[in-house]
This record gives sequence, C-alpha cells and structure tokens, in this order.
Amino acid sequence: MLISAVFDLSSSIFLAKLLLGDFKLDYLIFMNFEPTREYLLAIASCIVAGILTFAVLYYSIVILKQYEEVRNQSQRKSIWATFLYGICFLLVFVGFLAFTSSRWVVANFGGTGIQEILYTISQPLAGTDSTQIFSFIFGPLNSSILFSVLTIYFILYVTSQMRMRKAQKGRYQRRAQRRSGFGVPILISLIVLIGGCTLGVGSFGYAEVKAYFFDKSTIYEEQYQNPETTAISFPEQKRNLIYIYVESLETSYLSKDLGGALDVNLLPNLSGLITEGGAVNFSNTEKIGGALPTPGTGFTVGGMVAETAGIPLNVVGGLNANDYGNTSNFLPGAYSLGEILDKENYRQMLMIGSEAAFGGRDKYFTQHGNYEIRDYNYAVENGWIPSDYKVWWGYEDQKLFEFAKESITELSSGDQPFNFTMLTADTHFPDGYATAETENLYDNQYKNVIHASDQMLGAFLTWIQQQPFYENTTIILSGDHLTMDTGFSSSISEDYERTVFNLILNAPVATENTKNRQFSTMDLFPTTLAALNATVEGDRLGLGTNLFSDKETLIEELGYDYVETQLTQRSDFYEENILQGTDMAVKKSATSK
Repeated sequence: MLISAVFDLSSSIFLAKLLLGDFKLDYLIFMNFEPTREYLLAIASCIVAGILTFAVLYYSIVILKQYEEVRNQSQRKSIWATFLYGICFLLVFVGFLAFTSSRWVVANFGGTGIQEILYTISQPLAGTDSTQIFSFIFGPLNSSILFSVLTIYFILYVTSQMRMRKAQKGRYQRRAQRRSGFGVPILISLIVLIGGCTLGVGSFGYAEVKAYFFDKSTIYEEQYQNPETTAISFPEQKRNLIYIYVESLETSYLSKDLGGALDVNLLPNLSGLITEGGAVNFSNTEKIGGALPTPGTGFTVGGMVAETAGIPLNVVGGLNANDYGNTSNFLPGAYSLGEILDKENYRQMLMIGSEAAFGGRDKYFTQHGNYEIRDYNYAVENGWIPSDYKVWWGYEDQKLFEFAKESITELSSGDQPFNFTMLTADTHFPDGYATAETENLYDNQYKNVIHASDQMLGAFLTWIQQQPFYENTTIILSGDHLTMDTGFSSSISEDYERTVFNLILNAPVATENTKNRQFSTMDLFPTTLAALNATVEGDRLGLGTNLFSDKETLIEELGYDYVETQLTQRSDFYEENILQGTDMAVKKSATSK
C-alpha cells in the first residue's frame, strides 16, 4: 500500500510537470515549496488516494478472479472484459472530471465566462503560477481518479455478484456464450458521463453555453469600426504614453463614500489622484467608478486585447487566436493601438514580471505593434535577477517598478516618442503575493496586498511626475479585469456593481461627461488615442467609443444586456475577419482551386 501511495503522489507530480511542458521540478517543489497547511493537506490527500486506489484495485482483482473461476472464461474473453472495463473507467472519469473541474473553476475563478475558460484551457501552461497547477491536480484530477476507481469497483462488485448467482443456478451458461453481459456497466458509465457533463455545464449557466455554441451575433456587422481604415491624425509633437495594467484592479477596493464596496479605502493614493490630483476617472456612478465587465475580456490577455484593439478575445469551435502557442498569427484581423503607434514611429516596450508567453501575450504585442518584450525571461537573461529566482508568477512587483524606472529612463533618452506598457501581478488571486515589506493592516492577506500595490503605484507615479519627460507624457492606469479572488468577491454585496478601475493622468484633453457613464474596457482603445491628443474620425474604433467625446458608447446606445448577449454569441464576422483575418482569404482561395 505504501508503494502504491508513493506511486500515486509521484505520478501526480509527473503529470504536473507534463502539463507545465517541462521538468523543472526544482521550481515546482523545492524552490517554491512552503509547508503551508494547504500543501500538507494536498500531499495527505494524494497519499490517502494512493492507499484507497491500491485497496480498491486489490479487491477488484480478487472479485474478478472469483468471477473468472465461476464463469471459466477463455483468455480472449478475459482480455475483452478488461478492455470494456477500461472503456467504462474512461467514461466515468470524464464525467467526474467535467463536474469537479467546473466546480473548481467556479470556486477559484469567480464569475469567469465560457469564453475565458475555453481560451485559457486551450493555451500552454508555461509561465503559470505552480500553485494553480497543484490546486487542480490535488483537487479535481485526484478526486476524479478516486471516484472513478470507486465507481468501477462498485460496477465490478454488482455485476460479478449478479453473474455468480445466475451461474450457480445454472441459468447463465448458454446465454453467456451469446452475449457479453456488459449492458449494466456501460449503462452506469454513460449515466455518470452524461450526469457529470450536464452538471458541469450547469455550473457556468446553460443559457451562456447555448448562446456560445448555437446562437449567432450580428454586432460586428452592424457596429464594428475597422481601426485600420479609420482616419486617425496625430499632433506634430507626439505625446509619450505610459500604460499600466494593474492585475485585477476594480473599484470595489475603494471605501463606500468614494464609490467602493468596503468600509476602508484600500487605494488611498490612486483615489487621491482622482479627487485631488486632477486625474480623469470615467465612472458608472456619481462617485469613482469604472468599466462594466463584458464577455471575452475577463482575463488578462483578453483585457489587454480589449483595451488596445476594442474587441473581446474569443475561442470559436476549433479556431483559436493562439493555437496552443504554435500559431504564427495572433488575431491577424485585429488592428491595435500598438500598430497605430508603430506607424507613427513610436518606440514600444512591454514589461511583465512573469513569462510573456503565457496566454500568447508575447505574440499579440510583437505582432501588433512590434513591442520590445521585457519579461521574467528577459530579467534572467540580462542579470536583473538570479537565474534560479522565481516567486509567484516570476518576480514580484517591488522589483518590477524599479526595473520599469530604468526602462522608461532609457526610452525617454531617445529621439522617438515612446509607449511603455507594463502589467503588475501581486494582486492576482488567490490572496495576492505578500512580501516581507507588506504591512499587515487588515483582516486578510488580499486586502493587505491591494493596499501595498496602491502604495507602490503611488510612489511610481510620483517618480514619473518628477521626470523631465512627464510634461509631454500621458499616463493611463487600468485594471485588466475584475478580481477572480472568490474569497474577496464573495464578501461584496450583490447590490454593488463591480467595475474595472481606470485613471488617466496628464491628458491634454478634458470632458465634463465622466460620471454615470455605461462603458466597457473596449472603450479605452479610442479613449487612449484621444488622451494622446490624436483625433479619431467618428470617435469609434473596433467596438469602442472615445469617452472624451459626446458620442454614446455601444452600451449606452444599445443597452448592457443586449451588448453582453451579442458578445456571448458566436459571430461569423469575428471568425472570418478578426480571428482568422487574412488567413481566411488564403484558405478560401486554396479551397476554390
């Protein structure tokens, strides 16, 4: 039994390494391992699963042996029986995995939609925080294996007892030669499969799944404004852009009197820039507010695409914007902020403390704007951090902001206007990443990490304002999406409308129409260009609207429910013109020949 338990644990770790696409066990276990209660419970569950697996398999062999003696099967029939029971196990396992995985996603990722889930599971896991891999293995995967083994044991026991009774009464001999008697095992397996898949789909909502697979959207044909063909003019003196994506930054982190959902204000520096520092905040209320969440934008790379291209990031059928990391074209039909600025001779850089390859972010930014990528791997290769250093998703934000200062100083010394884009990570779920410097001010770690992030952002923005290039630089700070930390979000009142935080600093344009707006992160695309003093014909790009203009956003014009429904549904236009882009014409031409 001990050998079986150890084997079960080892196989789980081996599977984790396979899922990660490498065999860096030192990163997964020894370098980052902390004997926390969760890890110890996970290891204990593996050992228990190993012992139970051994016991079930042992008694299953005993039962099969007894049954074989009664039935006196030939070797060929015995092999056939083993094969069919293997099929039964696979069906049962898929059913349990569908159910447990869906519950795990809902519990760990909050209100994530079907678009985000399908995109994420279609991507390579390189660069993923290892704790999430272990959480899945020790949770849905391990439990599905255990429940499947127990179910097969139950099937074996019931069917063998039925057959032995029939054989003992002499009623089974002739019929056994004519039929295999596997109706009951197959029936039970199919019931488990269908039941597990049905309950799994129900976890995400049948209406959303139905809309995604069966309904067709027309919003792109009716409302999409192609950025590549839209007239955009820049001033003679082009402004620099510093774009800061803050992981999971939402307005609920503010105190209630400022527009948040808490009794305390976790963002005193950012909120102070809005109330006292002259920063622009587009709000869905009379107080500080933000952008409404929409399908296909509720995860990091989806949020980045939305804010720079004015479209969601969807996976449709067998089509994928980033075909498991191997595609040469990432959303080839999209035309983004990076491409517009590249055409205007901007030098562009993306800085991330994790691996930029995660989710295809490197492909998106290099193919849509020729960005220089400075991620975790760049930091290692250039000696910014030791080669064996890795915490959280790569390296912590405290280092990220210091490296950002160096890179921005480098960009500002050149003779080109620059676009410096960065993404933080400390406030990622679960619970955020706390360092030794993180103050313990509140009742849970996530709040402390959010407050610490605000402190670092405040100091970083103050540094930028003190630099000689600031006068001609616009800063845009935005959350990439709502937080997926269910421990935090579950404590927020259901009556509170959670929105993505935004802040625009030192823009040369202004508007009085900043309050009670209904908009999404897609509207930040043309708004960013306006904040650079560029003029956009018609004030619309993609599905986004320039918030500095008097033009209504699509949500204000059509209603949130309509836009949400349309973005949940499949779109022929999106598939052919954005997801496949120029590749579609090539494929059609090849097919016609």
